Amino acid sequence: ISLKFLILFGIFTLFSNSSFARDPAKIKDGVLVSTSNNMTLYVFDKDLEGSGKSECNDQCAKNWPPFSLIEKEKSHGHGRFKVITRSDGTLQWTTKSGKPLYFYIKDTKPGDKLGDNVNNVWKVAKYREMSLNHI
Repeated sequence: ISLKFLILFGIFTLFSNSSFARDPAKIKDGVLVSTSNNMTLYVFDKDLEGSGKSECNDQCAKNWPPFSLIEKEKSHGHGRFKVITRSDGTLQWTTKSGKPLYFYIKDTKPGDKLGDNVNNVWKVAKYREMSLNHI
C-alpha cells in the first residue's frame, strides 16, 4: 500500500464522516426536512428574521419543538444555516437569514405536514420560498 493511497483514503474517510460539516437539513420534495430524521421543518410568522430569538417558548415550544442542536454541531460551521440561543439557553437552528426552524408534535412520520398553516402563522419551510442561497 502506497503512502499516496493512505493519504487519499484518510482524506476520503474524514470528509465522508457523517458528523463532519453535514448540513442539519436538506430539501426533499421542495420542503426543508431534518437530515437526521427526515421530519418536516416549519417557520413561525411571529419570529422576526435575523432577530436572533424565537417567539415560540413555553407551551408553544412543547407543540412546536425547536430544531435544536448540541454545542458540538455548532462548531462545524454550516454555511447555509445559523444558530441562535433560545431564552432557555438551548441552541436552535435557523435559516441563513435567521428564521428559527421547528418540528410539529403532531407530525409522526417523515412526509407528514400536519402543521402547515396552523392558525395561519405556521408554514412548512419550503425550498421555493427560501432558496439555498437564502436559507
